[in-house]
Amino acid sequence: MKNISLVPKAFIDTNILVDFILPERPKHAVARDVFNLIYSHYVEASISTQSILDAAYICRRSLNFNPDSFREAIMYLIDHTNVGYVDSFDMKTGLRDACPDIEDSAQISFAYSQCCDIIVTADKELLSREVPSPMRVMSPEEFVNNCRT
Repeated sequence: MKNISLVPKAFIDTNILVDFILPERPKHAVARDVFNLIYSHYVEASISTQSILDAAYICRRSLNFNPDSFREAIMYLIDHTNVGYVDSFDMKTGLRDACPDIEDSAQISFAYSQCCDIIVTADKELLSREVPSPMRVMSPEEFVNNCRT
């Protein structure tokens, strides 16, 4: 019988993507560690197209924004992650949730539909939210430390 190793599947939140792309961000180093784990196949990652578009909007406001570097980084990311879109089901789930942050609720629904084990985020509100079992929410530091042990 063939030995198949299972790796965790993580949803990477928008803020981790922005931290990775912009070196001046305080959490750039740990975001880089998160993506190194993805690129080294220690973890399988999912990212929503919404996160990519939001990251483009946020990064564009940076003084150090380089559109060509951004496009190159996103193309590489697309080749190494599962990219999907937040569909109408995820949006309806977000709208029905009692939490006022509809975007987080829709992203949680997307992560669940992608069968993610972990949501990686630096968003303090999202870190304290309940998510559908068996998913967990982790800070990027906690995620990196967990993957290394």
